[in-house]
Amino acid sequence: MLIVYGAANYQHTGEKLFLSLGNFDGLHMAHRLIVKRTCSLAWQAGAKSAVFLFDPHPVTRLYPEKEFLLLSSVKMRAEALAQMGIDYLIVEEFNERVAALSPFRFVTDYLVQIFTVTGVVIGFDHTFGRGGRGTPVHLLKWGEQFIFTVEVVPPVIIGNEIVSSSLIRELLSRGEVKDAARYLGEYFKISGQVVCGEGRGRMLGFPTANLHVPEGLLLPAKGVYLCSIAFWGKRYFALTNIGSKPTFHHNKKISVEVFLLDFNGDLYGEELTVAFLHRIRKEITFAKAGSLVEQIRNDEKRARELIRRDYASLADNACC
Repeated sequence: MLIVYGAANYQHTGEKLFLSLGNFDGLHMAHRLIVKRTCSLAWQAGAKSAVFLFDPHPVTRLYPEKEFLLLSSVKMRAEALAQMGIDYLIVEEFNERVAALSPFRFVTDYLVQIFTVTGVVIGFDHTFGRGGRGTPVHLLKWGEQFIFTVEVVPPVIIGNEIVSSSLIRELLSRGEVKDAARYLGEYFKISGQVVCGEGRGRMLGFPTANLHVPEGLLLPAKGVYLCSIAFWGKRYFALTNIGSKPTFHHNKKISVEVFLLDFNGDLYGEELTVAFLHRIRKEITFAKAGSLVEQIRNDEKRARELIRRDYASLADNACC
């Protein structure tokens, strides 16, 4: 997959192009249906497939006073889209000029003049142009005018819920990672580099990798989670703590600490991707360190029980 930064840098060579529109944050089940349909249409027509998205996310520019956290970085989305078979990912900066474009100008400037699309695939609730005033109805009308097809993908409904990034954010904010996975179509993941921490985990007998997660990304609610991590050609299970270390600190800074089960090695500087399988408990403040150590032992015991019962198929090395 070729990543093009800036729509003006897209080199049109006369090939037919089917384009998906959206931000695809989290690439959940509904997003995947849109992308798969785009790839299918392109393959049937002997054309190329592409995803066109804005970065930063429009909400962060239009409503800067609101706290808005992403489910996935552009890098993570790019990796997933490449695996799905998309030919081009086109990333356009969302700025004041773009925000001011009318829906009609968005269509003429991007879809007609720059991309010369053969077809466009969107979700049922997709909006575009200034103030989000453009709707699928508008795009269908202008598709007829400028001779490109428009396919509107209906909502994906699971358990009486319409799959959406907003729903998944809400579930993760409550620590409901198992439910979030149903709508994502895979386990929720975060990626980050292992950095030096306080070394307290090692002193307590549970050496942890302190993960630096880029700003602007959503973390699940505070607590301890059973997770899965793949690196060095193997998959490991881990206990991941998300919280402010209230037993030792009184500040509100959130950290991500990962304790890999049955692992001995130096992870400093490594890039880890952590998949959240199950929430074991909420964050607890302990009166003394000894009580915390006892609780971590209980957390590990619970984690191994869950692995044997529900997640043994994920293991590719003896980890429990």
